[in-house]
Amino acid sequence: MRQLVLTAPLPVAPGLRLQQRPLAATPRRRRRPLPRLATASLAGSSEETEQQQQQPPPAPPAPGKPSIKQTMADLDALLGIEDKPEEPAQEAKPASGDGVKITISADVLKQLAEAEAARAEKLGSAASNSEMQSRIADSIERIVEQAKKLAEEDGKGDGKTLGEEAVRKELDNLFSVMGSSMKGVDQEDLKRIKEQVFGATTFWVTETRLLAMQSLELGVAVRGNLRGKREAVFKEVCDKVAAMFGDKYVVRLVEDPEAALEDMQMGASAAAADGAAPEPRVMFEILPAAAAQPQPTAGWQRAAAAVLLVLTLGSTLQFGLAANIGLLPKETLQWLANPANLNSDVLPPGLETYDPLPFLSSTGNVFLVTLLPQLMHELAHAVVAGTRGIKIAPSFLIPNSQLGTFGSVTQLKSLVRSRTDLFDFSAAALAAGGLTSLGLFIAGLVASHGGNVAEPGLLPVPSQLFQGSLLLGTLAKLGLGSEALSHAQVYVSPLLVGGWCGLVTTALNCLPVGNLDGGRAMLSAFGRNALAVSSLLSYVGLGLGLLGSSLALPFGLYVLICQRSAEQYIQDEVSGVSERRRAIAGALIAFALLTLIPMAPEVADVAAVGSPGNFI
Repeated sequence: MRQLVLTAPLPVAPGLRLQQRPLAATPRRRRRPLPRLATASLAGSSEETEQQQQQPPPAPPAPGKPSIKQTMADLDALLGIEDKPEEPAQEAKPASGDGVKITISADVLKQLAEAEAARAEKLGSAASNSEMQSRIADSIERIVEQAKKLAEEDGKGDGKTLGEEAVRKELDNLFSVMGSSMKGVDQEDLKRIKEQVFGATTFWVTETRLLAMQSLELGVAVRGNLRGKREAVFKEVCDKVAAMFGDKYVVRLVEDPEAALEDMQMGASAAAADGAAPEPRVMFEILPAAAAQPQPTAGWQRAAAAVLLVLTLGSTLQFGLAANIGLLPKETLQWLANPANLNSDVLPPGLETYDPLPFLSSTGNVFLVTLLPQLMHELAHAVVAGTRGIKIAPSFLIPNSQLGTFGSVTQLKSLVRSRTDLFDFSAAALAAGGLTSLGLFIAGLVASHGGNVAEPGLLPVPSQLFQGSLLLGTLAKLGLGSEALSHAQVYVSPLLVGGWCGLVTTALNCLPVGNLDGGRAMLSAFGRNALAVSSLLSYVGLGLGLLGSSLALPFGLYVLICQRSAEQYIQDEVSGVSERRRAIAGALIAFALLTLIPMAPEVADVAAVGSPGNFI
């Protein structure tokens, strides 16, 4: 049986295969095993099949770009028969009319060419789409033709050698086309970094390995032993790489998982024996800047942010109208309660002599005070981002009819220098929105002195509302009194309504889950493992309705769709935050839980907050 295998480090697009058909059977000869990354095979069949002896896999190739010389050497070893032939097996007589048929689907060629052209264009290749498609397709077709000739010339003496040389030449041309689109850390640059950046006084390099990115960009992981203070060494490495290569590469500091596993196997370190937490083992990542940084803000993102802003303004206005609906005449509310009347063109009763100015004024007040905490939240994001050199995209406000807004999605458009910067970026926004809301809430409690008696400028709200939050219900009881909350409804100031909504929205965003500001704070203060655990617990609480009551389901879906992935763009993921910041992170989580956990009926009964029978 004759089997020819063309082996080369060819970056074939995923899901594409070369269609193969068998060649005529020829005597089988021993061949030497070769390392391979992608393989196109031409195989023959015979009546008798011999079992091949399995060879141990070769060592992986050294990191770096694919070497054409190495590939050609592999082909020489494969196509050039060096070992002694085995005992000749009985040759199978080919069936009549059985010729050599090797075909590649036109669709496969087209998809492969388009995929490689798209990658090249994304990575900044000089070749255009049409040129790249044409060159790749032509090269593959020529390789197939040469393979046909090689099979036809088999057994004709020197002709086989000429065919092999033609196949190698066409493979060389194909590698030149496709390999030109592969980018990463240049080997010469890596050599300079190892020799001039790292050293005995900073970081002693023991190993370098490739990091496969989501594109053809390749980064390099540099493992070794830290020889100085972590923060100082990291700063020195970043400064030296920037001085040597400008913004071509990005340096990241991450924990070395293999070293951590080795430490666990070896047992506790000397530092742990003294009662101190052991320092994490670290490694450096050298990444091309285009692959390490977030994509710049696109035009559609700005358009989407503008559309969501309009929708959020509409949902907040709708909430303001709903909050003031109790100011309408009683006969009007009774008429609106009948769904059949909603499609009528008749003016609702009670509005003939009704003055709408107080209603519209109060609606405007609720609209403004509900948006104010979110405005302060976004302003804090912008201020911290400007002072820490963080680029951010326009915020995507999330509309919600029950609160006006669920907050916003604020994407990073640059690397964050450290976990401390990320914590300050997220915690400052939560603090700004939360303190603004708390101020409005307290001012509303002071202004809501009417209890259950209607007064100009006050809004009637059901007393069961205060059962929805353990913390806010307790504060409302202290400010309004137990007697006022024992009635079915209580008149409160629009400031209290806006403060309530702002505090609940802030508490939801304080949850330590995903890429919410609370999740970023948890990641910065306690690490990714702690965030994974807290995210799971938060999902359970939202799924069971233990957090946020009626808001749990819509907010949980929003997090799952938009915010479930933890923040990735951190340059120094190892260095933690101060103990003061850890304490703040704990306080934010406690605030979220106390605000979102509703009062149990027994607690509401003891506290005389609303009617336990109407518990939400």
